[in-house]
Amino acid sequence: MTRRVVAFFACSFLSVSASYPAAAREVDGTIERIDRDDASLKLSDGATYQLPETFDYSAVRPGMQVVVVYEAAA
Repeated sequence: MTRRVVAFFACSFLSVSASYPAAAREVDGTIERIDRDDASLKLSDGATYQLPETFDYSAVRPGMQVVVVYEAAA
């Protein structure tokens, strides 16, 4: 039984990690500003990230702690 549980968690971890793009990076911080016109999100450290066209603005607000997963521009 224990081997099955360990195998399940290992498979879950591998399938989640495989779903991230190879060049994906992540950063955490607090949202300082959300600009709907520019489709961008600014964190308290001063970094600004472009948001996708289909972003759900109702899910976030300034002051929230977030983890941003992104791909660096080429």
